[in-house]
Amino acid sequence: MKRTLVILLMLVVAFGSWAQGKSATASTKPVTILATWGGDEEAGFREVLDRFTAETGIPYSYEGNRDSTVVLKSRVASSNPPDIAILPRPGEVANYARQGVLIPLNQGQKDDILPTSLLDANYGKAWIDLGTVDGKFYGLIVKANSKSTFWYKPVSFASLGVKTPDTWEDLLKIADKYVAAGKKPLAIGAQDGWTLTDWFENIYVRTAGPDMYMKLHVTHEVKWTDPTVVTAIKRFIELVTPTDKKLAGGADGALSTGFIDGFNEVLRPNPAAEMYYEGGFMSSFAAQNFPNLTPGKDYDFFDFPSIDSKWGKPVVGGGDLAVVFSNRPEVVSLMRFLAGKEANTIWASAKKGAVVSPNKNVDLSVYPLLTAKEARQLTQATSFVFDGSDLAPPAVGGDAEFVALQRILKNPDKYMEALNYLEGVASQCY
Repeated sequence: MKRTLVILLMLVVAFGSWAQGKSATASTKPVTILATWGGDEEAGFREVLDRFTAETGIPYSYEGNRDSTVVLKSRVASSNPPDIAILPRPGEVANYARQGVLIPLNQGQKDDILPTSLLDANYGKAWIDLGTVDGKFYGLIVKANSKSTFWYKPVSFASLGVKTPDTWEDLLKIADKYVAAGKKPLAIGAQDGWTLTDWFENIYVRTAGPDMYMKLHVTHEVKWTDPTVVTAIKRFIELVTPTDKKLAGGADGALSTGFIDGFNEVLRPNPAAEMYYEGGFMSSFAAQNFPNLTPGKDYDFFDFPSIDSKWGKPVVGGGDLAVVFSNRPEVVSLMRFLAGKEANTIWASAKKGAVVSPNKNVDLSVYPLLTAKEARQLTQATSFVFDGSDLAPPAVGGDAEFVALQRILKNPDKYMEALNYLEGVASQCY
């Protein structure tokens, strides 16, 4: 009888401890998160957050707002920031870090939010560098995309007798060989001016290097009339001219074609061109518009070729970075979860809103074929630069650069006039 009473007492104590723990979890302050995502993008992220809560008991509160950049600025000014914010540009990470309002995620100490061992085990140096400001790591890249993907048709290459190009000279030879065969080598969706900025960015970082790239787009220490810019523009011109022979529809046709239609011109049954440059996201449009074509067989991509061997093949792209305004234990737990293989695998294979993860431990088998190839390019990147037109002031990267590059495509011989115009705008914006 005594033994029975002791067992019952132990059970009561155990249940009380369990109930107390559950009560404490239930009263835990949620981790607040602000990002721009809604719809499918939000759904994919919530799969990650829901798993975190299921495993830890830590609740979260997510706010998706298309104007999150403006909202965050206001909330920081009123000393009411979220625990975690997802920022779409590394420049914003740097601005908040230098204001002294962000908590460093890693500064080489044992109690770092994201220990060095965790970062090194999951991310390459290019991604750690991207989130580093003045020697301290503030921004964790949580999703990314590549704009260094050059689309082609394997069967077309085979019939031409060429292999995917590794260098710019190889690409020029392929273009010339297509012209000799009576075919247009390229389609460009230049009605959307940002496609031309993507062209320029890939060429510029391969001819001038990442440091000059940042000085041109971010600080304007390099002018748009600088010899390095001229060199990059001349490289572009040599590939696309004469435009009546190199481009689908010539210059006028390219300038009246949107970015999706440009890819369609390459993939349609009676193609107007054989190659198309744009980002990895084009695979989704190919699948949507040409469901009978087989990825990897009917269309594929190669890495944007190197131009100067000194710089190799830097990846140009975009992405989103998580930053922290509070280092509560619950926030630390979520950040460490977001940095790990499990969270990134869930997000990469989400039912809706799946992303390309820069985490090198995500098994590539979770992706569709060409997305896996893009993920491999991203995770193996030794150098990554953010989309330059997004880094520049909007009046430069979103307006003047579009106009200047469209003018260059229309009148290649007058490229200096276009660059002078662009520099005139830029000189007023920094």
